[in-house]
Amino acid sequence: MKFRSPWQGTLFRESVAMLRWLLRPFGNLENHLVERLTLSQNRRVIKHLQNFPAEKLLLIMPRCVKKTGCQADVKNGLEECLQCRRCTLGDVAQLCDHFDIAALVAFRSHIAFEMARTRKPDLIIATACHDRLIKALRAVPDYPALLAPLTAMDKMCVNAGVDLLWLEEQLALVCGQQNDLPQRPIPSLTGELPGQQIARMADGP
Repeated sequence: MKFRSPWQGTLFRESVAMLRWLLRPFGNLENHLVERLTLSQNRRVIKHLQNFPAEKLLLIMPRCVKKTGCQADVKNGLEECLQCRRCTLGDVAQLCDHFDIAALVAFRSHIAFEMARTRKPDLIIATACHDRLIKALRAVPDYPALLAPLTAMDKMCVNAGVDLLWLEEQLALVCGQQNDLPQRPIPSLTGELPGQQIARMADGP
């Protein structure tokens, strides 16, 4: 069954663009809007996965997660990062190894979109800055994608952080291992405990 999303409609995309423009002068309101839109899309994706489990997964990390000055070749995988924990990619590599999932690093957003169109995954899991999240929703709306904004960065596009608890939850959900995760009193992106987030998202908006 084809994944259905309002992002496939021109009117919805144009309405979001207009609303972002109107909110831009008011501090973080635009980012809050992007986060709400992303969470709403994630709920749609999880509903879709309940009926159509993903067999082919594409995990995409942005280049800004890679530590400045690191010489590791991460274009085709994170194998070199497994033994290195000097940046967030090392932690991501550990999660990928545990769940037996391959991850790719996209050095430009258009490369990430091309990865999606070429590989045609059943599900994409990705993190990016707020602006790139909207670009992803607009550029590849036909592919189910669980998305989250980056947690921090030293400066624009430099040494960004990833919500590793959120990422672990999504991988466990897709791989059917969510019941094996320990209960940790650490808030996720939404301020909820990881198990609470999955239960709420599965219930839908």
